[in-house]
Amino acid sequence: MKKKFMLFTGLGLAVAGLAFVGFGVSAASTYAVVEDYGVYTLSEDGTYTVEEMLVSAIQDEYLAQATYRAIIDAYGEIKPFTKIILAEQTHIDLLLPLFAAYGIEVPVNDAAQYVVLPDSISSALSTGVQAETLNIAMYDAFLSQVDLPADVQTVFEYLQAASENHLAAFSKDRLVGAGYDLGNMIKNQFKKGGNSSSQRGNSSVQRGTNDGVCVND
Repeated sequence: MKKKFMLFTGLGLAVAGLAFVGFGVSAASTYAVVEDYGVYTLSEDGTYTVEEMLVSAIQDEYLAQATYRAIIDAYGEIKPFTKIILAEQTHIDLLLPLFAAYGIEVPVNDAAQYVVLPDSISSALSTGVQAETLNIAMYDAFLSQVDLPADVQTVFEYLQAASENHLAAFSKDRLVGAGYDLGNMIKNQFKKGGNSSSQRGNSSVQRGTNDGVCVND
C-alpha cells in the first residue's frame, strides 16, 4: 500500500506541476528584453531609416539564434529548436547582402550575453512563441514604411513569413513540451521514492544529477 500511495502522490504532484506550466507560458518563460537591441529599438513615431531597420532586424535574428542555441545546449536536441536554429542562420545570411548594398556596418553578434535561459522545456517553447511573435510585429512595422526599397521589402517579407511558420511550430509543440516536463517530474518522483525505499531496504536506485532537464531522444 505504501508503494501505491507513493505512486499516486508522485502523479498528483506531477499533474499539479503540469497545471502550473499550463501547457503554455510559465512564470519563468522569458525572452531577453534588451533596451535598444533588436525588436526593442522600435520607435514611438513608427518611422525608421534603412540602417535602423537592418540593424534591428539582424540583432533580433542574432538574439533568437543565441536563445535557441542556449536552449538546445541545456535541454538537448529538442524539436522544433533543432530545425529553427538552422533557419535563423539563413535569416542572418539573407540580411548580410543588404548591409553591403547600402554601405552599412554589420553589427557585432554579441547576443549570447543577453540570453535568458528558460527553466523548463515547456517554458522554452513559450519563449519561442514570444520571440517569434515579437519578430513578426517588428517586420510589420518595417514593411509599413513609405518608400521601402524593393530589395529590403523582399527580404523582410520572406523573414516575416518564416517567423510565422516558426510561431506555428512552437505553438503546436507546446503541449509536447509540457509532456516532457510532466514525464521528467514523474521520473524524479520515482527517484525520490527509490531513495526513500533504499533507506528502509537495500535498493540500488540513485538520484540523478540532471533533475529538471529532459533530453529528447
